[in-house]
Amino acid sequence: MRDQRPWPISEPVPRGRRGEIAAAHPLPVEGCVEVAMSVERLWEVFLDVPAWSQWNPCIWRATVRGGELREGAKLVWAFNPIRPLYLYKLPAVAEIVELFAHQRVTWEVSAPGFHALHSYRFAELDSGCCRFGSWEVAEGPAFHALRRFWLAHFRFVCDESLAGARDLGPRPPVTGTGDRRARSG
Repeated sequence: MRDQRPWPISEPVPRGRRGEIAAAHPLPVEGCVEVAMSVERLWEVFLDVPAWSQWNPCIWRATVRGGELREGAKLVWAFNPIRPLYLYKLPAVAEIVELFAHQRVTWEVSAPGFHALHSYRFAELDSGCCRFGSWEVAEGPAFHALRRFWLAHFRFVCDESLAGARDLGPRPPVTGTGDRRARSG
């Protein structure tokens, strides 16, 4: 589903208040997709944080303290479980540490023994399409103790975010005679 190649545009590695996180395999968890809409339109959709759950299946609820997605703002949200049969919602609080309009939003999660950076990336492509990417790294004793869970969670967030963004664009028209009833006769 996700394009497993690294982000194809050369840009600095996302940084938090505590600095960069040295990524060692299998980090970062990253991917990107093409979205059939302009980067301006995707950015507009992305800025509506309370509506994230409408297009991003990994998000249960999300809000920004103060209402505006901006550097220094607190992002508060809860994730859906990585499998529907798991009965949990995973709450999170992060600080927006980078915000470059139409290019990148990065937030930082800092908790005892856990430090993570997550960046969503945006790039204009030809013909009114854009590229949307997800990039995430983490470090610390709490991350390493639950490494299998966190890697599964990061892959879930990446895959679901990319699929949700991709599906925001218009659907291609259906061609052919896909209805078997029309062919039988």
